[in-house]
Amino acid sequence: MRVISASLLFLLLVSSLSPVHGVLEAYYTNLKCKCKQEISDFVQPRFIDQLQVFPRGNGCAKTEIILWLKNKSVICVNPESKWIQTIMKLIQKKKFFSTPPTPMVKRRVS
Repeated sequence: MRVISASLLFLLLVSSLSPVHGVLEAYYTNLKCKCKQEISDFVQPRFIDQLQVFPRGNGCAKTEIILWLKNKSVICVNPESKWIQTIMKLIQKKKFFSTPPTPMVKRRVS
């Protein structure tokens, strides 16, 4: 009788823990790549509204760069393209050297 109750308790414990692990894994991992097709064609920086970089993850073995253009289109860019690497370096340099604006204080002239 003790063996049966112990095995039922063990089975209940194992079955209750496995779904929790699956839910956590689903929420905290990148399960698939976002880009189906990448282009290497040059895009003028003035047309780029937003740039987002997704590093390699568990579900996608490659780095992905997604551009949102000002005309509301979204394109995936090949991260190995020379022009996008140059833009990425410029953005990193700009972030490194940028400082927050100083507050303007109006002085009263008496």
